[in-house]
Amino acid sequence: MPQLIDYQPIEKILNQLPENTAWASIRRDIRKKLNKSSYKLIVLDDDPTGVQTVHDIYVITDWEKDWIKKGLSDDRNVLYILTNTRSYGAEEAERINREIVQNLCSVARELNIHFSIISRGDSTLRGHYPLEIDVLADQLEESCGVSVSGHLIVPAFFEAHRYTIGNTHYLAESGNLVPTSDTEFSNDAVFGYSTAHLPDYISEKSGGRVSSSEVVSISLEDIREGGVDKVYQTLLKAENNQPIIINAASYQDLDIVSLAVLQALEAGKHFLSRTAASFVKSLGGFENRPYVKAEDLQTSGTKGRYGGLIIVGSHTKKTTEQIQSLMDQTFVQKIEMNVPKLLDPRERDSELHRVIGELEVKLASGLDTVIYTSRGVIKVEGKEENLHISQSISGALVAVVQSLAVKPRFIIAKGGITSSDIATKGLGIKKAKILGQAIAGVPVWFTGSEAHFQNTPYIVFPGNVGNRESILEIVRNLQ
Repeated sequence: MPQLIDYQPIEKILNQLPENTAWASIRRDIRKKLNKSSYKLIVLDDDPTGVQTVHDIYVITDWEKDWIKKGLSDDRNVLYILTNTRSYGAEEAERINREIVQNLCSVARELNIHFSIISRGDSTLRGHYPLEIDVLADQLEESCGVSVSGHLIVPAFFEAHRYTIGNTHYLAESGNLVPTSDTEFSNDAVFGYSTAHLPDYISEKSGGRVSSSEVVSISLEDIREGGVDKVYQTLLKAENNQPIIINAASYQDLDIVSLAVLQALEAGKHFLSRTAASFVKSLGGFENRPYVKAEDLQTSGTKGRYGGLIIVGSHTKKTTEQIQSLMDQTFVQKIEMNVPKLLDPRERDSELHRVIGELEVKLASGLDTVIYTSRGVIKVEGKEENLHISQSISGALVAVVQSLAVKPRFIIAKGGITSSDIATKGLGIKKAKILGQAIAGVPVWFTGSEAHFQNTPYIVFPGNVGNRESILEIVRNLQ
């Protein structure tokens, strides 16, 4: 049984960790190594929140070959492809991943580029793991002739205070480290789990196919005392898509790992990664950048007399607190969508008609307006049935956005499934530029010419990010 450090003050624990004596400012070395090569990092994002640590790159939502070519047509080393697989069942998730790899391999041969795939998942361990990693490895072998040496497990996400220490994954709550298995996220109706100790988590999620003893671990001692060379030597030994846990409590840790990974790639190894958002920033060599300012968003395309739109589909406790704070402390207009009515075929259309009518009037009057689903969580038996409920609710929010005749000054979407469906179905986005972050962990997209509303700030707010005042802070900034 692993020794946990849960419910202890975070600062005390972080201060007790070994000093990072091996680290220097190596982010620039990572950038140089990437820039000298034609190597591309392709991030398959299972919901739209994964761009929450990067900037000045593009995300595409269509993985047909022509769109992949457009995404890879410049000298940027990182491209995101929004798959939204977290909102689908296992069969559809497998189909999407296979199709993307097939098209990627074809385009890569045509453009003569090399690439690695990062499967960007949730920092609270939810999602189709190990399914997506297994499918990617299998399809890379079939379509590209690439044998995957191992896959890195890197759920650390520092912007939201998630750390991996001693092979256990923690998040900070009220200043204490708490194993993610002791949080509401582990009780997810579709992707729940019982342990945050990653070797046991991997065994549990694989149905026992991978035993915890087969998992490789790169510890904080390896990283901070052994440095790039120690991590590199460990990576060279990986074979047969072996799971490799990366412990990390800072970006310094990830930078050491990232440089070692790039060296191992040069030596002929090939890795997949199952990560949260922080590792992409490190491996992609992104510099720190200030948060996007209000004036950066007030372009000619967003000025006008219409109100801004805040759409809330996430039902986590954190989200509920955030929208309550917003409504308590601003004059934002509010419209509640009755979820039981949306799920009742006899009442769905009339409920949508009511909401759309109210929203048109408020936005046209220049009033910032929040639409939120009623807060009661409806759960039924079976993963597929719960996914169907989520998709039905998200589909109602999409219908609202599609109906709008006025262009909101800005759009904020709260929740992973919600923000993905609003982006792809509601707004029709095919390619968007990532401007940066509104606050820590909250990315800002800028819609392209093909979108329903062109040149509009689209702020993707994850359901599990931020404090009680976070939505309030962004809306005030935009106002």
